[in-house]
Amino acid sequence: MTSIASPLQLTTIAAIAAWPLALGLALVIWTKMRAAAHARRVAAVEAQMRGVFRAMELQPVPDRFALVVDALEEGDAIAAAAASGRRQRATAAS
Repeated sequence: MTSIASPLQLTTIAAIAAWPLALGLALVIWTKMRAAAHARRVAAVEAQMRGVFRAMELQPVPDRFALVVDALEEGDAIAAAAASGRRQRATAAS
């Protein structure tokens, strides 16, 4: 049986047809590696942030800060009561 093309020609044609596929595969692998590295960095940052928030939770609240929070909550309650009183007077007047 005779061959129309020599093995060198077949190899050349195969290489010409295969390089875009190899390039595409390399791009896909590179992209997946970058995504995995990014996911690892994000997980590390999230773990650090969880540690920071846990440390903050364990610290006692300073007395002055507790007083400020109480005052703000009381101010919100007073403002809500004043607003509802104004609404009641407005509906009674109309």
